[in-house]
Amino acid sequence: MRALPLFITLFISGCCYGQFSLTGKVAEAITNEPLPLASIILRSGNGTTTNSDGYFTLLNIPYDTSTLRISYIGFNTREIKLSPELLRKGKLLIELEPSAATLSDVEVKADAFQFIQVTGGVSQATLSTKQIALLPTVGEVDIFRSLQLLPGVGATNESSSGLYVRGGTPDQNLVLLDGMTVYKVDHFFGFFSAFNANAVKDVQLFKGGFPARYGGRLSSVLDMTGKTGSFEKMKGGAGVNLLSLNGYFEMPISKKISFLVAGRRSYTDVIQSNVFQSISNNFIGGNNFSGINNNTLTNTNVYTIQPIFYFYDWNAKLSIRPSDRDVVALSVYNGKDFLDQSRKYSRPLIPGQYDRLFNAVVSEKTNWGNVGVSGKWSRQWNKNFYTNVLAAGSEYFSNYNRDASLKLEIPAQDSTIFAVRQTTNEENRVRDLTARVDFEWLLSSAHKMEGGGSFTQSDIHYKNLRNDTLLILEKNQQGSYSSLYVSDHWQATKKLSFIAGFRTSYYQLTQQYLYEPRFSFGYFLTDKIKIKGAYGNNNQFVNRIINENLTEGSRDFWLMADGDKIKVSGAQHYIFGFSHETHGWLFDVEAYHKNLQNLTEFSLRYRTGAQITSATQLFFNGNGYSEGIDFLLQKKQGNYTGWISYTIGRVRNIFPDFNNGREFPALNDQLHEFKVIQNYSLGAWNFSCTFIYGSGKPYSEPAGQYGITLLDGRDLSYVGVGEKNGSRLPPYHRLDLSVHHKFPVDKIGKVRGDLGISFFNLYNRKNIWYYEYDFTTKPAVVTEVTYLKFTPNLSLAIDF
Repeated sequence: MRALPLFITLFISGCCYGQFSLTGKVAEAITNEPLPLASIILRSGNGTTTNSDGYFTLLNIPYDTSTLRISYIGFNTREIKLSPELLRKGKLLIELEPSAATLSDVEVKADAFQFIQVTGGVSQATLSTKQIALLPTVGEVDIFRSLQLLPGVGATNESSSGLYVRGGTPDQNLVLLDGMTVYKVDHFFGFFSAFNANAVKDVQLFKGGFPARYGGRLSSVLDMTGKTGSFEKMKGGAGVNLLSLNGYFEMPISKKISFLVAGRRSYTDVIQSNVFQSISNNFIGGNNFSGINNNTLTNTNVYTIQPIFYFYDWNAKLSIRPSDRDVVALSVYNGKDFLDQSRKYSRPLIPGQYDRLFNAVVSEKTNWGNVGVSGKWSRQWNKNFYTNVLAAGSEYFSNYNRDASLKLEIPAQDSTIFAVRQTTNEENRVRDLTARVDFEWLLSSAHKMEGGGSFTQSDIHYKNLRNDTLLILEKNQQGSYSSLYVSDHWQATKKLSFIAGFRTSYYQLTQQYLYEPRFSFGYFLTDKIKIKGAYGNNNQFVNRIINENLTEGSRDFWLMADGDKIKVSGAQHYIFGFSHETHGWLFDVEAYHKNLQNLTEFSLRYRTGAQITSATQLFFNGNGYSEGIDFLLQKKQGNYTGWISYTIGRVRNIFPDFNNGREFPALNDQLHEFKVIQNYSLGAWNFSCTFIYGSGKPYSEPAGQYGITLLDGRDLSYVGVGEKNGSRLPPYHRLDLSVHHKFPVDKIGKVRGDLGISFFNLYNRKNIWYYEYDFTTKPAVVTEVTYLKFTPNLSLAIDF
């Protein structure tokens, strides 16, 4: 008994000596910018990831086997052997070198992840914004177009840079930039996304079964973290291509304060390059309007105006580190598109006879964009507890105005036979204010608890007015929704892990309490083979309504669920898969199924011969489901990298008012999609190619014209359709190539350049976007409207 205290003391000392805890931070070398969600793994098998500010904690580390392996997408992997000297420093600062510097005097290390990483969790992918600049592109380096190259993300819709994730639509994605919600992600009618890669540090995509901290969307989550800017030295850069200019600047104000600003602007309103001409002819229409061939007009005055178009966006971020434990950040985003399609044209009433002419004057202008601001305070209270407080506001706006005057005139007599004027005014505004608090609590080496809450106040306005008096639809909505969530990350054994979470929300407009359980697991059958699965229940309160008219007005508008015709939509995710991963290769398979409830569509086409007495008659409700399998084979490291992906899937909807209540394919239904992405680095040279194939998507084929009676008693002529989405477009495929050469500019100092050339749609495939039908002749004339054909582009970027 006398020896018992001594035995206990020795036992405790041995435990303390044999195991310890470690806290630290992972940051980029030179700039000291933190790296979120970097992977820290012990050779013994224990591991963790950094939080959004780059901090991490490891508990119960065995002292004599402590070698850390630290990796982050787009950076060279590093190994550190822990020692008593390192541990005495308290917090460990780990700096990683970017792997994107492939100049002649810098070698790419073989142990560096390239482009994407998909092993972080179930249906989770991380994108390197440093690496995507090497991929083929028509104009700007594009985050969203690069994400479309992942398995399960649609890549055959050139008219939208939005993400069609596993059968979902772009509005079903929660898009966050530094915590602010972004509703419209398109520039140039969808050909480019609205985010500047120079301003974004980390991109996390959750394709399904996402964590409980995210809510308000059905399909996926895209969480982007903006760059904080360098805390060590000034950095900057500029770039130009055949469509736009871009630049960024990072400045350390002090050791604890940094500032970053980045911006882009197209110069297409001043100089119309061949690239712009090609794109505008596809997405805007160029000089030919309303199907009129101006080249056939002779001996008469013809006026056509090249569309005036430009876009811009800019980001700014101020980051402050008041102490080693605190981070304060203020982030601002602003982006806008402007299009002026005003024109004049003239044509004869009877082809070849110019005594009677149709003369038209059309004023048509569109502008849309996003504005957002967020403020965040993060604090690492101790090695076990971390909090994040956020306040954010955002606004999406869209305005469309069209005034068309048409006259039938006799030029010789200077007289007018008849004149008609038609106007369309459409405007949409979405504003929201959000406050949220999140925490992470490391309870033990086996349990990490996450939780928090949020409150969002939304204000939505939509108005569609025809001819100044005919109000098609007007909505003014204000409402709020609040949420609480909690989840537990449980490392049950060395091979088995679980994440169990629960989220509950209250939606004011419908006075509903909604409950969303979330669950995922991972189990290592061997050191290289892992099985995984996830389940999640999700709800959405703000919905994008598709406008069926592709050629006039806004293509979509946003409204809040009101419990009447627009209901709170829901989805349940079921995911199961496995992966086989070696040091340089990954083979990954995931099968998924999603049930969808309370989907909404807006259409004038399915009220044939009916008297429309209320705008609610234009809304239709239904359900659906999406299911499929994603395959990925990836070479992760080395000079030669890339991946091959294949998705087989289907999306089906069931609307009682459509197709006699039978299920039908959704517009984004695609049975097969196959993608090949290859990249090879040779010294200062980089060669990339992408090949995309997708089976034909469905569309509703017109069956003829019909008339409907509107609210004011007027009759309008509309095109009737056959079976809902009963026809298919031809398959889509294209090949893109790019070559980049990186070079130092020694005479100017430490300046480095990147000269690139890319070829979009190399073999000039004529991919069909949709068909136009002219019912003024019998039989109707069908015209193929195609996507972009072969388009080369040059780019030059300078960094200092």
